[in-house]
Amino acid sequence: MIKSTFHSHSRFDDGTGELEEYIQSAVSKGFRVFGFSAHAPVSFESEWNLKHELFEEYIKTIKTLKDKYRGTIEIYAGLEADYYPGCNDWRIKNGIDYTIGAVHFIKNEKTGTYMPLDGTREEFEDTLKNGFDNDADALVTAYYGLVREMLMKMPPNIVAHLDVIRKNNGNGRYFSEEDDHYREEVMKTLEIVSLSNTIVEVNTGGIARGYMTEPYPSRWILEACLDMGIPVMVNSDCHHPDKIDFWFEEALELLTDIGFTHQRILIGDEWRNIRLHE
Repeated sequence: MIKSTFHSHSRFDDGTGELEEYIQSAVSKGFRVFGFSAHAPVSFESEWNLKHELFEEYIKTIKTLKDKYRGTIEIYAGLEADYYPGCNDWRIKNGIDYTIGAVHFIKNEKTGTYMPLDGTREEFEDTLKNGFDNDADALVTAYYGLVREMLMKMPPNIVAHLDVIRKNNGNGRYFSEEDDHYREEVMKTLEIVSLSNTIVEVNTGGIARGYMTEPYPSRWILEACLDMGIPVMVNSDCHHPDKIDFWFEEALELLTDIGFTHQRILIGDEWRNIRLHE
């Protein structure tokens, strides 16, 4: 297996630590490839995202690290790009090697504000109440509808934490994954994923931060990905250098148990299918 992750955050956005601390940790843990993916700047107020004025410094710092660690570890510059109507297309920005597409916010058409989908339970409940009159089915429809719109209009290389809306849904608090409506929304989304040649990440970050006991997406979704020939990759979504390979062994075991033999990663400046076990 080639050890890699393409989903990471640092002091440039909502993570902790300098970029080089992540690379030093990656080298010590035997990584061969590491990708940075700061939350891309957005057009509204957010504490999570890279500030526009820091974008050039972010890219320049990664380039310096690429040169410094050349021959030791491959380093790539990415962005976790939020999708919302009217957002910038970060795929075309100079210096960006890849994008991870995500829907973290949804616009409240009544107020014009952007409501978080990946925040605290209290924030999620505010979004559900103020944006959808506590209709969880409507929220599910809106979320997966935006993901599909992103895949059709601005397809990224990787889809971030596909079912992130279950982050605060422990024990089916707001909706059931067994519900026909929920499963139909997911399957319609996977059909678009399969047509867009996009990678679905197996994201262990929710476990590292204590929100989840299993990665995104749920096992049944990964089983559907295998059936549909959708490529996957394991990402840590780390926010601290110590967490860059959190739950990796378990994630590989999960994928192997489902029936996956490869993950798709960027290596040698090329997207390649790499065996999970050598």
